[in-house]
Amino acid sequence: MQIGIDLRCIPAEGDNGAGIPHASRELVRALLNSAGHDDAWTLYLPKNSASGDGRSLFQECYGKNCRIVKIASATGGALRKALSEHPCQILLVPSGAVALGMRMPVVPWVHDIAIFDHPEWFPQSIFQRTLTTNLFRKGITKAPRVLAVSEFTKSQLVSHFSLDVSRINVTWEGGDHVLANLRDKGLAEAKQRARARMKARGIDNPFILCLGTLEPRKNIPTLLKAWSQARLSFRRRTDLVIAGRDGWKLGPIMKSLDTAKAGQSGINSHLHRIETPTDEHRRDLLLAADAVALPSLYEGFGLVALEAMQAGTAVLASTSGALPEVIGQAGVLLQSEDTDAWRDALVDLIDDHEKRRQLADAGKSRSLDFTWENAARVAYGVLTQVKA
Repeated sequence: MQIGIDLRCIPAEGDNGAGIPHASRELVRALLNSAGHDDAWTLYLPKNSASGDGRSLFQECYGKNCRIVKIASATGGALRKALSEHPCQILLVPSGAVALGMRMPVVPWVHDIAIFDHPEWFPQSIFQRTLTTNLFRKGITKAPRVLAVSEFTKSQLVSHFSLDVSRINVTWEGGDHVLANLRDKGLAEAKQRARARMKARGIDNPFILCLGTLEPRKNIPTLLKAWSQARLSFRRRTDLVIAGRDGWKLGPIMKSLDTAKAGQSGINSHLHRIETPTDEHRRDLLLAADAVALPSLYEGFGLVALEAMQAGTAVLASTSGALPEVIGQAGVLLQSEDTDAWRDALVDLIDDHEKRRQLADAGKSRSLDFTWENAARVAYGVLTQVKA
């Protein structure tokens, strides 16, 4: 079977990206490593993404029945041209955004549909939003089968588009394969090395980590306010690290950062902003943190929560979206905008080493249920069931 994968979501010029690009790369890696020998794969990749994630995909293809077709750009027209010259029998779209004019069966992988409930969180104009949401709706409703990253996202697809639940398969995600493979003594040693590297970067104190692109749905102002209050009650000095690239609609977030920095004497040295962490730096942050805090207003899956559990780090998260589904009983779950609850939970967790250890152990154990191999198995099963 000739299976195509639309990888127009991979960023250009060596940027590894986050979120969907990262998940797409990991799913492709697992698919190529576990699929049947009789299958042929074609990866449609914009020519200007031949470094970073693009380069790693070239390496994944080596020695397999796989080819990479470089397309002129990330537009639908460029993809259609490539498909006419290098056809496939079925197309997987890991970004979930199906291009117009596809002549073969297309299976989208949907991460979230937050834009339908909260358009105010996104930077698009009304015209752009109408165009993109209509295209997305058309691609989802025409697809013979749909993959979703969580049961929450599946329920949202059913609710918004009236899809038959039998057409939707949940893959979940697999997190970070490096962190996932750290166990017992190896994990303890990795955490020790990560803490040493964080000290070399100037973060000497224990710290709470908030990791992810800065955007409205991440609800960072609530965490900043809660930490600013909580740090007066910590029995030991505890920093806050906000790590992740700048996203959109940053005004309220930056105002909250400035308020947190200026609100108390000496706070500048205890609030850290890391804008472009590499994959290695992300792992160090997750391993070295005393806790990872995710006060998100919406998460289609909750990849950072899973990565934190894989790193053996205690997690505090909101009850929004798929976070409870991913974390289960292995973390502290709070209402997203209850600042007082977040403040009290931060103090309770940071001052209780045994509780952090118990949550870390429970999280590591639970994380074993989520692997890219399992996600690939579900995706591959769906792809082979759809008739061209």
